[in-house]
Amino acid sequence: MMLRTAILCALLFAAPAALAQDLGAALLGGRPTIDLRLRYETVSDKSRPMMGEGATLRARLGYDTARWNGLALQVAFDALVPVGDSDYNTTRNGKIAYSNIGDAELFALKHLNLSYNNAELATTIIAGRQRLALGSQRFLASPDWRMHGQSFDAVQLTNTSMPGLALTYIWIDRVNRIYGETTPFDPTAVAAATNQAGHFKSESHVMNAAYTGLPGLKLEAYALLLDLAPPDTAFRPAQLAAAARLSTATLGARAEYDTRLWDTIGIRLIGDYARQSDHAANPLNFGLDYWLGEGGVSWNGFGAALGYEVLSGNGVVSVGTPIGWLHNNNGWADLFTTTPLNGLKDLYVRGTYVWPGFLGLRALNLMLRYHDFKTENLDRGIGSEWNLQADFQIDANFAVMAKYANHAGSGVGLGGFADKSVFWLQTSYRY
Repeated sequence: MMLRTAILCALLFAAPAALAQDLGAALLGGRPTIDLRLRYETVSDKSRPMMGEGATLRARLGYDTARWNGLALQVAFDALVPVGDSDYNTTRNGKIAYSNIGDAELFALKHLNLSYNNAELATTIIAGRQRLALGSQRFLASPDWRMHGQSFDAVQLTNTSMPGLALTYIWIDRVNRIYGETTPFDPTAVAAATNQAGHFKSESHVMNAAYTGLPGLKLEAYALLLDLAPPDTAFRPAQLAAAARLSTATLGARAEYDTRLWDTIGIRLIGDYARQSDHAANPLNFGLDYWLGEGGVSWNGFGAALGYEVLSGNGVVSVGTPIGWLHNNNGWADLFTTTPLNGLKDLYVRGTYVWPGFLGLRALNLMLRYHDFKTENLDRGIGSEWNLQADFQIDANFAVMAKYANHAGSGVGLGGFADKSVFWLQTSYRY
């Protein structure tokens, strides 16, 4: 698992450079990282007979060293425990009558990576367990919404030697998922290879080029060649087949444009297109389209946006985003984390307001979103959803958030879901 990553870290240590700082001073001159989060969550899912309800506490503790000859080390651990009664299904605790809350008790390594920065070459290399993000993070991300977010055992190389251009290459050796490795699950289930997998084995390659040399414009081209396999505990033919279908090749381009009118009104336009096909051991033969268009306006703390996202499907297979940012897209009820086989069309509107100094606090951030969902293949309605969030930024370290999602489901036979509502109340501290 970590052997190849450890070897790569050792190679980085061997990089020749003149001693410019004392190693001991670099190790002791770093900073501890503390990220505490307490969350209460209730889930009412009409597909389950009982409501899910409970509180969890996440403590993330780590240390980032100072740089020594361009080298720096980052390490962090997650400890996640329930607070009080846990009347919900973690997908690992056997409480299948309850609605799902995907935060299982665990203690796990979150980050362990070595980075090397060479200013003369304008190049940074990071090797080890780390967070990854590509562009909009739709296809590659390390989201931290669930208590133990996704991370990667990977090598990432970024070069910015050409003005306005950032080139990135990433090799992914392993995908570490939100459940960790210490929580039990049913190894005979097909889901052990996909939704419940503690990790994916990987031989994946990611490339990205981002150009920001023109005022207000950001252009990106990206390629993801995902070759994913289930953990060794998943060995049944159905499990292997389910995991093989996650291997895809995605080639795409994205453009973002920001400008201002009369110095008071901000305009933002986004366009994104990708073509996804089968790759590696994927047994299917397909080519499907992904595209997104969004326009937004902002004025005096207010923001509004209208967008349309399409993930194609043909009734057998659909555009997949297995290692992307799932919670942030297609509704916070997390029902479309796997694209329906007939695809998904999401017409959405979003309103935001930032109120600095609210009641003496640092800021109040409000967001309201609405989604209308249809299948891409048959153009059939499969539900709608309202999302609402109030985020109170008390100071630079402390925040309190209330968040709500209400999904009105329909078209279950076409890939839709039953009604579902979720409420979160969360407090967090970061240092």
